[in-house]
Amino acid sequence: MDACAAAGAIRTDISPTDMGAALEGIAVTSAMPEHRERAERLLDLKLDGLQARS
Repeated sequence: MDACAAAGAIRTDISPTDMGAALEGIAVTSAMPEHRERAERLLDLKLDGLQARS
């Protein structure tokens, strides 16, 4: 994450701990196979939120 933030590819105000907690939350709320679609939407949302702000 440090290299991506330094390159301007992702936001600089998100820590690895924050990222881990977000991914853990997605995993917990979408653990069942029938929740795969929700997990994909949440991952898309998280990845979109990582983008560097202009």
